[in-house]
Amino acid sequence: MIIKGLKVKLGKRLIIDDITLSFAEGINLVLGPNGSGKTTLLRTIIGMIKPSEGELKVEENLSFAPAEFYSPNMKVKDVILAGKKKGDYEKFVKMFDAENLLDRDFSTLSSGEKRLILIIKALAEGDLVIMDEPLSNLDIANRKRIIESILKLKEEKQFLITSHELEMINFADNIIIMKKGKVVYQGDKEGISEELLSSVYEVPVKKVNYDGYTFFKTY
Repeated sequence: MIIKGLKVKLGKRLIIDDITLSFAEGINLVLGPNGSGKTTLLRTIIGMIKPSEGELKVEENLSFAPAEFYSPNMKVKDVILAGKKKGDYEKFVKMFDAENLLDRDFSTLSSGEKRLILIIKALAEGDLVIMDEPLSNLDIANRKRIIESILKLKEEKQFLITSHELEMINFADNIIIMKKGKVVYQGDKEGISEELLSSVYEVPVKKVNYDGYTFFKTY
């Protein structure tokens, strides 16, 4: 995937302002506060929004798990199979122990269960898996399951993930931090400082290293 000098306007508002990105194999993580342009970036990559300027080239077979979704009156198994793409759906349904949901009506699922089903669909269909806030509305067990599954699959799939969960920094191969439509950082976790995150999120952030993991706390 190539992104060079990308600009995106919605109406008269410049949402993404002249960004150039490189992507690593494995997990690419996009961080930033609300309104920084993260979701607009993903929607532009998948073709929902047309860029105003710049180069955007996607050669990979991509799939998308959105942060926001509607609830059709369809069986879960029909939601998973909807569309023209094909994939090993059974593999990922089993991976997430979701067989008991297949005959349920999608609209009756909890918000966390709906998100899990859409993540299963995206994992089955894409080689470049794009996820917008995949941990949102998930309980602790399913958050752990999603993270472990992404780590297990990152050798065979490439991920582009937005998140508000700073714990995801520990698992990312490439981290992109956005603010007000601009990229203010791109690199590995070693380059992320308390000062950088405090400036981006406009709250004091403390960096704590423990047992090989990095944690960020607000105070």
